[in-house]
Amino acid sequence: MWGYTSALLLERLRVLLIENLARLPLTDLYLLYPLLENPECRRELERLVVEFLEERDLDEICELVNSASLYLLTYEIVGGTPPSTRERVSSWILSQKLSDGGWSWLPKERAEKGEAWCTALVLAALKASRVNADYEGIVEFLERNWEEEEWGDNPEVALIYLSYAGYRRDSSLVLRPVERLLGEQLENGAWPGYSDRTRRGGIFRTCVVLNALASLGFSMEEEAVSKALEFVRSRVGKLLRAEWGGVLVHALASLASALLRLGVEE
Repeated sequence: MWGYTSALLLERLRVLLIENLARLPLTDLYLLYPLLENPECRRELERLVVEFLEERDLDEICELVNSASLYLLTYEIVGGTPPSTRERVSSWILSQKLSDGGWSWLPKERAEKGEAWCTALVLAALKASRVNADYEGIVEFLERNWEEEEWGDNPEVALIYLSYAGYRRDSSLVLRPVERLLGEQLENGAWPGYSDRTRRGGIFRTCVVLNALASLGFSMEEEAVSKALEFVRSRVGKLLRAEWGGVLVHALASLASALLRLGVEE
């Protein structure tokens, strides 16, 4: 129907990641998630991903809060973090909590304030790892941050991570962020991009927002989703030509995740 499927996008992403896995930054581990959510790709990649994670040392893992959190979350996705590693990494993450109740992607000594997207990631990683934490306090920070900052310029990132913590479109925490995103969609089906030159519609951000909506349980039949997929249709060739190190790889992974969740597989 759309002229592109998750299978087509996953194949390009698979080639890029297998070629470049050894130099994948921990902060970009989420690029693996659509491949790990597809049974065929998972069979090929699971062992390689576990070996990659096992080779990382604690200093590298705990250099940044998002790298440590993605490390934990990814390990859980591929079968479970070894208990000793889980304890050390989760203890470090918990020690980075800021006085405002949230987390920054930067370590505590360099951070100014908590950020919604990183706090949502921490929530997802700790929950997936079954770590004993003050989850009520984390949610209270996210609620307060919404009132003060509306989760910054791109609430879609926080929404994606909240989906890994079990939140869906009818969860009270996400109702207003979702409403904001739906209200920002342009007539052409896109969302304003992350740069000034893409304010009239950015392929990267549109793919990320699609991923957020699909992760929360939106379907292809809903107008916001169908309009966005139509916008992407004429631009999908750019994603299939994505090269390692560019932002289009992130758009490619986001769209592949969205299509998997929407059921556009073959």
